[in-house]
Amino acid sequence: MSEERKAVYYGKVELIPGVICDGYVLDDGTAVMSERGTADLLGMHHKSLQSVAVNWLPEALNQFIDKDFIVAVNSVEVIAENSPHKGRKITVYASKTIENLIFAYAMAFAHDALRENQKHIGKRCVVLMRSLVRAALDAAIREACGLRTDIQATVRKHFIDPVPLLREAGFKCSISDDIATLQDIAEFFDIPKGTIRSFMKRNSADIQPIPLNRQQILATGSRAACMNGYRTIDVAKLAFRMNTVRGIQLKKNLFGEVDGFAHPDTSAEVCWQAVFTLVFSGLGFHHNYSLGCYRVDFKVDRLNLVLECNGYEHRYYNVKQEQAREQFITQNYSLIRFHHKTNVETLFNAILQIRPKEIIRLEYTGAVAVF
Repeated sequence: MSEERKAVYYGKVELIPGVICDGYVLDDGTAVMSERGTADLLGMHHKSLQSVAVNWLPEALNQFIDKDFIVAVNSVEVIAENSPHKGRKITVYASKTIENLIFAYAMAFAHDALRENQKHIGKRCVVLMRSLVRAALDAAIREACGLRTDIQATVRKHFIDPVPLLREAGFKCSISDDIATLQDIAEFFDIPKGTIRSFMKRNSADIQPIPLNRQQILATGSRAACMNGYRTIDVAKLAFRMNTVRGIQLKKNLFGEVDGFAHPDTSAEVCWQAVFTLVFSGLGFHHNYSLGCYRVDFKVDRLNLVLECNGYEHRYYNVKQEQAREQFITQNYSLIRFHHKTNVETLFNAILQIRPKEIIRLEYTGAVAVF
């Protein structure tokens, strides 16, 4: 921003159940999120996000983001009356910057390009992207029908909570419905207590143990002088960050077989397949689908939609044959043909706008994809 902006509106944003972030609207209409809120949303340590702003993006993300993209970090003065930070200057990230980070991490995860200590961010971003897209589709349909929509509640509804999956797999807490002991965790994951302690220590920034009182300790049958408990959401973090047999199964239940598509040399089409498989789960999604005498890249039954990934590898299409093919497809379906470097926001805007039996083409100009 060329001049210092002011945050004139403030509100708490809860897109993920239990993760509450500070959101603002600036005096120029830009929607932003606080630096800590952005880090919490992406599942990153606060310092890691600061490092991205100072030292540029991790190398693994470079191939999945436009070369001219800049992690725009802005300092703004808060003047919103209801903000606890009124009168202070804070660091914020624009919604467009956050969207680019979500997309880049999700695509890097699908390509298996992230380091071990980054994969949990990629998984979070894949699920975030799915929940946001579903919420946008839900909101667009409801708005078209004249109904009001609570966007945050809709996103939360579509966000998969790992805690119920943990309980469905048989995990039980000895202290209460939400507090487990080290013994509970060790028995469920079949790993030594020392390994769990080391993990908890390494992740102390976002996993806080709960000191148990004497009565709670005695109820477990222990005679220890002191003991900690752990919330089930923190146990879920262990499940998704450690490669245990139980953890791997839980990851498959939550994210599907994403890792099955993840290879450094994965084609653009297969990379998009990994994303679409998650985003369109439950909507009748098909890949490489036979339609009459033709085969299409992607088909979504519930949306009556066909998606064709057109990149450099498709530049030599026979024009007349493609026209006949498109005419056949659009007898019953809407068709979107998109360049493989199209960003997710542009593509899903097209999905929201397309009319029955219409064709939308998203061409890549070298920086952005355009209608």
